Amino acid sequence: MVQSIQHFIQSRRPRWERLERLVRCFEKGEFSRLEAGEILGLGGLYRDAAADLARLQASREEGMPPDELETFLNQLVARAYGQIYRSSPPRWEKLREYLVRGLPEVFRETASWTLFAMGIFLLGFFHAFFAALSDPSFVPLIVPANLIRQVEGGNVWFDHILAVKPAASSMIMTNNISVSFLAFALGMTMGLGTLYLMAFNGLLVGALAGLCHLNGLDLPFWSFVLPHGVIELTAVFMAGGAGFYMGTALFVPGDLPRKEALVSRARKAVRLVLGCVPLLVVAGIIEGFFSPAHVPASLKFALAAFLLLLLLCYLLITPGGKASGPGN
Repeated sequence: MVQSIQHFIQSRRPRWERLERLVRCFEKGEFSRLEAGEILGLGGLYRDAAADLARLQASREEGMPPDELETFLNQLVARAYGQIYRSSPPRWEKLREYLVRGLPEVFRETASWTLFAMGIFLLGFFHAFFAALSDPSFVPLIVPANLIRQVEGGNVWFDHILAVKPAASSMIMTNNISVSFLAFALGMTMGLGTLYLMAFNGLLVGALAGLCHLNGLDLPFWSFVLPHGVIELTAVFMAGGAGFYMGTALFVPGDLPRKEALVSRARKAVRLVLGCVPLLVVAGIIEGFFSPAHVPASLKFALAAFLLLLLLCYLLITPGGKASGPGN
C-alpha cells in the first residue's frame, strides 16, 4: 500500500507542480508569461488534481487527520478553482500589461531582426545620399519632380502641414501604420518584399537628404525629420524586423516543420508589429503638430534626443515577462 501511494505521488507530482506554477502566475497577474497552450491546459490540470485529491481522501483511514500532501492538494485545488472561475481581466488591463511588459520583451527577443531591417534601410539611405551628391540624374529616379522643384527653389515641402494640422496628422498616422503592416505582411514572401520596402524607404529618405544638402536646406530638413523620425523609423524597423522574423521561418524553420515554424513565429511577430501602432500614433501627432512648427531647431533636436532616449529606455530596460498580445 505504501509503495502504491509513493508510486502515485511520484507519477502525479510533475502535474501538480505545473498546476501550481500556472496558478502562481495567475495570482500575480503574470499571465503574459504563459503560452496559450499552458493557459488552455489549466482546466485539465485542475480536474486531474481534484481527482487526485479525492483519491487521497478516499485512501485515508477514517478518523485520521489529513497529511501534508492532502492539505497541499486541497489548497492547490481551491486556488486553481478561484483562478479558473474568476472573471477574466478587463481588456484595458491586458493592453496595459502588453504595453508595459509584453512589447519591450518581444522587442528584445527579436532585436536582431529589427537591427537587420535598420541595416537594410541605412544601406539604401547612404547609397542614395552619396549618389544624389555625385550624380544629378539619380534624384529624379526616386523623388517626385514637383518636390524637386520646390527644394531647388529654396523651399521645403512640409510647410503646408501647419495649415491642416489635424487632417495631416491623421493622414500621416494612417499612412505610416499601413506601411508598417505592409512591411510585416511582405514577410510572407520569404522576406523579399520586406527587404525591398526597407531598401526603398532608405533610398527615398537618403535622396531627399542629399537633395536638401545640395540646396542648403540641411537644417530645415533634419529639424523636421528627427523629432518624429526617431519614433517613426524605430516603429518601421520593428515592423520590418517582424516581417523578416516571420519570413525566414519558411527557409530556416529550425527543428520544426515549416508550417509550424511559420505559425509560431507569426504569433510573436504579430505581437511586435501591434506595438508599432501606438508608436506611430505618437509619431504622427508630433509630425503633424510639432515637426513643421516654426520653433528653434535646437529645441527640435533636443526633443528628438529626449524621445530617442525615452524610447530606448522603454524598449531595452523596462522589465518584462513573456510577451503577450493585447487581445490574448
